[in-house]
Parts: sequence; C-alpha cells; structure tokens
Amino acid sequence: MPNIRNWREIIASLLLLALLVALSVTGVWRNGNLTFSDWLFNSGLVAAEADPQVLLVELDGPSLESQALSTLVSELDALGARASVLLPPAQSPSAQAAALATEALLVTRFAGEYGTQVPDGEAWLYQGTGTSWVTAPQFDAGYFRTVPAGFVDQGINQATAIPAWFVKVQGGERDLADAVALNFAFLENGLPTLNQRQILAGEVIPELVQGRVVLMATAAPTASPGYQVPGAAEPLSNLQIQGLAWATVAADAELRFPAPLWIGLVVGLLFLFNLFVFQWLSVVNGALYSLVVLVGFGLLGWWLLEAFDTLPPVADVTAAQLVSLLFVYQARWYTEAKTLTTMLGTTHSALFERYVPEAFNDSESPWPKLVVFINQQLNLSRTILLERVPGDHRVREIQALNCSIDDIAEQRRDYERTPYSDALQHRGALQLRRAFLERKGDEELEYLTPLIYAGEVLGFWALSVVPEENWSQEAFENNIASFARQISELLYHRQQLERERARQRRLGRRILALNVGRTPHEQLRSAQELLGNRLVSLEAMFDNLDTGAIMYDLFGQVLQVNARALEIAGEAKLSVYRMTALDFLCGLCDLTQDDARRQLRHATLKRALVRLPVKPINGYQGLILLIRSISEHSDRSDGRKGAGLFMPFKLLGLSFELVDMGHTNKALGFRDDLLNQLALAIRDRLSRATLAARLAAPELTPLASGQRVLSALRGTVEGIEKALTQVEEQMEDRPEALRLASTTPVNLVRLVEDALLRNQSPLNEKRIDLASDWPYAPSLVWADAEVVSRVLDRVLVLLLKDATPDGRLFITLSEHLEPRQQTRLVLSNEGYGLPQQTLDQIWNQSVANLVDSDDPLEETMGMLKSLESWGGRAQVSTRVGKGFRLEMDFSTLGFREEHILSDRGHDPVGNQMQSGHDNDNM
Repeated sequence: MPNIRNWREIIASLLLLALLVALSVTGVWRNGNLTFSDWLFNSGLVAAEADPQVLLVELDGPSLESQALSTLVSELDALGARASVLLPPAQSPSAQAAALATEALLVTRFAGEYGTQVPDGEAWLYQGTGTSWVTAPQFDAGYFRTVPAGFVDQGINQATAIPAWFVKVQGGERDLADAVALNFAFLENGLPTLNQRQILAGEVIPELVQGRVVLMATAAPTASPGYQVPGAAEPLSNLQIQGLAWATVAADAELRFPAPLWIGLVVGLLFLFNLFVFQWLSVVNGALYSLVVLVGFGLLGWWLLEAFDTLPPVADVTAAQLVSLLFVYQARWYTEAKTLTTMLGTTHSALFERYVPEAFNDSESPWPKLVVFINQQLNLSRTILLERVPGDHRVREIQALNCSIDDIAEQRRDYERTPYSDALQHRGALQLRRAFLERKGDEELEYLTPLIYAGEVLGFWALSVVPEENWSQEAFENNIASFARQISELLYHRQQLERERARQRRLGRRILALNVGRTPHEQLRSAQELLGNRLVSLEAMFDNLDTGAIMYDLFGQVLQVNARALEIAGEAKLSVYRMTALDFLCGLCDLTQDDARRQLRHATLKRALVRLPVKPINGYQGLILLIRSISEHSDRSDGRKGAGLFMPFKLLGLSFELVDMGHTNKALGFRDDLLNQLALAIRDRLSRATLAARLAAPELTPLASGQRVLSALRGTVEGIEKALTQVEEQMEDRPEALRLASTTPVNLVRLVEDALLRNQSPLNEKRIDLASDWPYAPSLVWADAEVVSRVLDRVLVLLLKDATPDGRLFITLSEHLEPRQQTRLVLSNEGYGLPQQTLDQIWNQSVANLVDSDDPLEETMGMLKSLESWGGRAQVSTRVGKGFRLEMDFSTLGFREEHILSDRGHDPVGNQMQSGHDNDNM
C-alpha cells in the first residue's frame, strides 16, 4: 500500500465535502435562504413585472343585503370581471340567495370552521356550484409564506377532497397537498383596491376590472391580527393575502427553490474550487476573495429572484464559502504548526549536536564574558569592573579578575565625586595618584577608566599594571581606551535590548499581541537565529581562508565558493559561475578535457584525493589544486537522511581547494639544497677515501688482507655513490610523480601504527592480541598516504568485526626483490570468515559498484581494488572458521642493494591460507 503523506487532510476534505453536500440536499440551510429573500423583499429590491390579475373590494360592513350584493356583483360583471369571490366573514342568508341567483358570485367559508361536521342548513355549501373554501395561510420561518391548495374533509359521512377557492376559479387540476408559495414581489407596487361605494357609484373604469378576479370582504379583520409577510410594513388582512395568493397563481409566479441535487452540486464544486484557490492566497486575501464571492452570489441570487422567481441558495453558498475558508486556513495552520514543531525539534537536535556558545546579549550577566575578553587580550595585574546603579549616580562593584572585590580601598561610590569625576572629565584611562586598590607593590600603576557610550555613564573599569621592560605607557593607555570604548558599546546595546525585551514582556502587551500561550514560533526564531549566527560565522571563516575553495555538485554547478577562490579565478581570467567543473579544471591546470575527465572520474569513483599543479597565475606562484569527494556521514544522530543519499554515488559533490605551496616549496628547496650540500660533502669524503686507497694500493696489493680491504672499500664507495645517485634521481622525479598519481614516499609502518591507534577501542573490547612483525628500518614505498590510511581503517574494521573474542590479529611487513623490488603488507585475523566463493562474487564486481555499495565488506573490497590506480596491488582470501587474509603490495622507493635487504619480515601465518585474487586479473 502506498504511503500517503497527507492522508489526514485528504480524509478531512472528503468528509467535509460530503457533509456540506448532505446539509444542502437535506435543506438544512432553507431558513437562511428564506431570510435572504425576505431581506430583498423588505428592502424593496424585488418587484414583480407582471400586473396582478386581482381586484380587492372592501365592503362597508360584515354583511350585505341580498339586493345590494346582487347589484354589486352585477356591476362588476358588467365591468368585465372574470369572477367575483365573497370572502368570509361577510356572509349572511343574503349571500346564499345571491349565490343561487347568479353564477358570477363565489361564496367562500373558512375551511374547517365547523370541524368535520356540517351544520344543518349549510349542506348547500357542498352542493352548490357557487360556493368554495378559503384555506388559512401557513406560518414558516417568521412569516406567513404559503396558502394550501385544499384539504380533505370527512363530512357527509365520507372523505371529500375540497379545493381552495382559487383552484376552482383557475379551473385547472392541482395537487391539493401542494401549497401556493406566495410571491411577495407583487406587494412592492401594491394590489389594486377599491371600496363598495366607488363601484356602486360608477366611479371605476372598465380597464381596472376587466379580466380580473374580484375579491370582496370587509376591510379590517375582526378576529385576526392579520398576517405578517415580507415586503409589507403592516400585517395583511385576509382579503389582501387571498388576493396575493390569486395574483401569484394567475401569473404562475410561485416562489420555488432549485432542485436539491443542483444545490448540492453547486456547493460541492464551490468547495473544491475554494480548496484550490485558498492554497494560493494569504489569510487577508482569502477573506477579501470570500467577500467578493459572497457579494457576487448575493447579486446572482437577486437576479434569480427578480427574473425567475427562484429562491437562491445563498445560505448554502455562504456556508460552503466560510467553511472552506476556515477549513483551508485551519488545515494550513495545523500543517504549519506541525511543520513548526518538526523544524523546532530538528533545529534543537542540530544545536544539540553542535556547540553554539551563548551570545553576549543572551547571557544572564555580561560581566563574566567581559572579564574573559579582557583577560585574553591584556596583560593586567588586577581588574575590577563597576556598574552604574540604574536611576542613580552611584556605582557598585560587580566583577573582579586576579583579585577580590574587597581589594578596593576607595570607599566612595558616587561617580560625581573624585576619583570618578576626574576620570569622567579626562574621558580616558586616568592614572590615579591616590590608591584605589589595596597596594601590593610600589611598581604597580593604577588606572580608572569610565565606560561611557552615547553620553550615558554605564560604569567604570579599575585596573592595575606592573610595567615590564620596554613597556610603553602611551601605547598601554591607548589600548585601554580602545577596549573601554568597545566594552561601553557592548554594554549600551545590551542595555537597550534589555529595555525593549522588558517592554515586550508586559502582560497586557502580550495578551493583545496574542503572545501569552504556547509560542513555538518564537522558540524556532530564536533557534534559527543561533543557527544563522553559526552560518554567518562559518561563511566569514570560509571567506577569510587563505586557501581558495570551491564546491561543485556532480552536475558541474557551483554550490559554494569563497573570496580567495574568486580572486584567484579572476586573476586567471576564469568565470567560476559560468563554467562547469570540467571547464574550470581545464582552464586552471592547462589540461585537455580527456585528462580532466580522468581526474574527476578518479576522484568520484574511487573517492581519492587528486593533486594537480596550477598553471602560473599573476601574483600566485606555486599553487596546487586538491580535488576531493565530499560525502555526508551516514551515522547521523538525528536519524535524518542527508542530501547526499539522493545524489549520484551518494556524494554531495567535489571540493576544489587551491593551496598556496609557496612556503612549502621554499622549505623543500632548503631541504634539497641541504641534501645537495650533504651529497657533495659525502662525495668529497669518498673522493678522498678513494685517493687514499689508490696511494696505498702498491703497498697493500701484495698482501692478501690488503686486497680484501681494498675490495671492501671499493664496494662500499661504489654502493654509497649508487645510493646517492638514486636519491638524487628520485628527488628530480618527485614533481612528476606528484602530478597525476598523487603518490609520495610513505612509511607504511607509521601508517599502520596510526591506524591501530584509531581502532584501539574495538581492539580492547574484543580483547584481541596483536602480533606484528616488521623491519626495524623499513623502506619507503610509493603510495597515496591518505588513501592507504582510509584503506587500513576499513581493513582493520573488517578484521576486528570478523574476529572472534580473545582472538589474534597478525600484521606483517616484508620487503622483496623478486619479481620486482616491492614491499608487502599482510593483515590477517582469527575469525569467522566467509566462503571463498562468496568473496569471489564480490571481488569480481567493478570498482565503481563496490565503492558505491552500502555493504561495508563490498566497499572495503572496492577500496582495496582501487590501490592499483597508483601501482599498488591487493589480494584477499578467506576461509570459514579461519578468518580473512589481506595482502597489499607497494612499489619500494629503492636505493638499497641486495645485500642490504634481509628476510627478517617473514609472515608468521603465511601458510594458513592461499591468496585469493590479484588486481592484474581484474
């Protein structure tokens, strides 16, 4: 199963998306959407474009005579009214007569007024064609919003479906379980209203009545406080709300919500879009973006309500927008807090690994550091530092060096009095004539120096000195004045910083700044400052090195470069940042690209140190370029993987070090001159000895012993002469040998002893008995000392890990003439060993694969095989239950004759096992 890094955030996003969609589909935010539409109606921002097909007629009284009602209905019918409806409670027996007299009048009664029983004499309401029912408006979310389309009653001993009056007037079929959602936009322009007298008096124009349904009822409700609806300042009467119901039905303008699935789709898409957008915006910009989105959706909702009579899901959208805003930034805060905690732990771990001294301004007291500062630089007899009492003109002793605070003989502590005032007036180191400290000798001189910065007295520095020979009082006082200025500046800036920190620590300020609780960001900032200071120090030290240093990655790009390297490259007319490592190496050392590639490959694959002479550069003679591979330690204490693990060959890069060998070359030149003089002196003595032998030859030749003396003397002189010649030849060939092979004359015994010292701890832990055998005066060999040291370390680690407790480790160094003059180093152990076949499989791999391997055994074998790069050879063999045997052959720096060599360096365990592999067969 793949490792999903941010699975918590992914699951939380999906759950929140599902929750928002579910809430929208189930209509949880319906009341919020109604509240938004109510605000639009109350603000008068929505008005109906259609003309309401209703006319309201207010009757003069709760009941009318049959003749008057018939006349009113006839007049309305003559004016072209579509229908006339008499609403309760304006009903009486005259309404019954009028309804029977004409079909133009529809008499209504409140539904459920008598429950489910129809009283005697009222059955005609169920039987007559001119009668119907008025359904009461329904209350929802603070307002009366709907009017039922009918109901089912149990009257006349059976269930009867009774539609509302407007369903009967409309003439269509409608689901009686449905309700008419009133469109309050008709209230913006008002419903046309007349009274009974205007109609009977003929004051009404036909256009006002023609085609409309006329509703008649008393003007003021008698038993009801009215119906509160959006868009109306006063509650509506039954006449008005029934008129609004007919205007809504006639114009087919009922308010409706979008389908729940569409609302859920919009909410889901908006949430997903916000997840993407908010990740690119800051908190402030995210809030502004949300405000713009909400305003945009508000305008869209107004347009939907105005044009399509659709109630917009503004509440759903608002909830989705705000929830996504809070979720993204809360999730971001959680991620940042988690990252902050991780970084804080990593930084503290890094600080724990590295010694980071406490800064001067962060220390509990500045005076101990100042005492060390003074003691490191100045040779003073005694020192006492006094600080000013805050808000007062007195001083108090605070720190002493090479003496005690009780040594102060001066009793006064007011710096406005002598001797402090004299020192302030002198503005420098004032030599005291009167003893400030207890006298210890007549030669001791006492000084008092004020610590002043920016016109503020910070303290005083009392000191004494015993003049030595060639002591200069003027230079001493100048030095004291310079140190006093630096100490004063340090104390002043620390004092200002402490005042600022005191202001920051005030509780009220911290509460308002939200800085009272956990403050990991402050801890991280402090830790980052410490690491930053360390980095600045390292960069300053790096830039001030006398050695030029450039670090390249394996892609040829510059990672780090110091000032000296840039200066040298500038003199060589080379642009470091515009050249790859290959181009820079070719230009700096006058190498062909093939030679340069060979050197880079040698340093990369074999991790060997490469030394190359640099071409003559103006102002820099005798430079040498050192190329070494840079790798990260694998045994990190914090367990983190370094960057080098993800780079080719697990290397961070290559280091180019430009070392000035001028002083070394001069020292070597002096040595060569001395050796030349020694060789000339030896040859002179040999010439004299030869001359003396020739002069004495006539006398010694007749004697047998004399001939032997002359022969021995002649052989000795020739041997010494030959040895001197070989040494001179080796010295002449030294620069060429150092050029590419990176080899020098090396004492193998010294390298072995150093390696044993470095691995002394595992030797002691396993109680290994060391058996060594090497010549008293071993010959020097040609080898790369650093490479051999690393190989010896790895070989010893291998042998010691494989060795059995209380076992033995054998080290033998022997010199041979056949088949060529060479030195052989043999290391073996008493250990567990491996099958030879397994070792063969490892040995047959390429050097590059072995050196780059994570397995210690394979890497050790690779380093042994790489010895052949400068003429060395290695053989390895093993046997289960016996251990390992490793042989390394080196070319001898030979100027010995055959009779000089001895067989003292035999291998005490040489017959234990057969040698394994020779690099010539790789």
